[in-house]
Amino acid sequence: MDATSTAPIDSLADADGHVIEPGDLWVERLPPDLRPLAPHYYRDEQGVFHSKIYGIDISNLEVMHGGIRAADMLENMGLACAMGVPLERVFARSDGERHTIIDAPAWARDGRARLDFNLSNGVSRAVLYPTFMLAGGTFLPHVAPAVCAVYNDWILKDYCGGSDGRLIPVATLPLTDVDAAVAEVRRTAEMGFPAAFIRTNPVQGRKYSDPCFDPLWQAIVDAGLKLGLHPLPMWDQDGTSRGYRLPDIMAASCLGFPMDMIYTLYDMMAGGVFDRFPTMPTMILEAGVGWLPSMFERFEEHREAFGHLKAPAWKTPPMEIFERQMMVTVEACEETDLRIALEFLPADHVALASDWPHYDGTEDLVGGFRRASAGLDDAAVRMIATGTLERWFPRH
Repeated sequence: MDATSTAPIDSLADADGHVIEPGDLWVERLPPDLRPLAPHYYRDEQGVFHSKIYGIDISNLEVMHGGIRAADMLENMGLACAMGVPLERVFARSDGERHTIIDAPAWARDGRARLDFNLSNGVSRAVLYPTFMLAGGTFLPHVAPAVCAVYNDWILKDYCGGSDGRLIPVATLPLTDVDAAVAEVRRTAEMGFPAAFIRTNPVQGRKYSDPCFDPLWQAIVDAGLKLGLHPLPMWDQDGTSRGYRLPDIMAASCLGFPMDMIYTLYDMMAGGVFDRFPTMPTMILEAGVGWLPSMFERFEEHREAFGHLKAPAWKTPPMEIFERQMMVTVEACEETDLRIALEFLPADHVALASDWPHYDGTEDLVGGFRRASAGLDDAAVRMIATGTLERWFPRH
């Protein structure tokens, strides 16, 4: 591709940033009868970090779901806000020295500070996903609906309120109760949410191709929402981390994000979800993009060979599904991903992501993007920089 000489890009739109939820959000806002079961993370008077759920202090457990040690899970929570923080602090053995989720910068917890931070670092608009609540939709069904509702109210009203559309909230859904998830889609759409997301894992063993989820997809279409597919490769649900018994967060982060996404896309395509719901705009998030063109080619080879026998509901080639109703995010500083994306995918189906304030984020997003996109087609680069997000989330 030939680059043209134009003014340098000085502003980006972020299609996948994150917030850090206050650790006492649910103990303060859930209905009183549910507060003893509320998620709650905090430091005690001795400076020791605790995380509780269902009334259980995780630090009292030896082993958690999937065989991961509870101590390791507590350490991992610090990665959520470790942008610019040496990882030695996240994994420090001393409670007083360890960086945790409650050490998040103010802008990760406060929307006004976030807007100032974004604008001062060249980000004009940002689509925002949770951090702790990436898992909220898979909580137990007697807790998940209320926990999701509290979070959704907080991010819309407290965090994104007053940003004039520059902070864009995405709703979380109680997937362990499909009827409740449908109700939350309708409620959040009426509130003004433009999108909702799901984890890229089966929910308590149920795959998204299961027809039991069809009322949810229909509700999303009827409400005019977009659907985000966002990985959280932890050990609590079926997926890469549990299936391969990955030993730690390094392996889970490296392998789980793309592998869980690839599986979920295959399952939903082969199960006919996108053929039944061809107008459901779907975002492929935080899984990279370099694998997508070749994997979709592989999907299509197998659909043509086996589909009429093994996946008769799968009618449409994967790349046609992508071009009809999907977009994918690429982290702004990933040179190889950017080049593959612009060689094989339409630029207006690719958007930038920061992953702020997680450990792999960088404040120098604009500079990193300029370096990573050097020499690429200018019009395509500008589309990825801001145009795709504006197309998917137009200002009103």
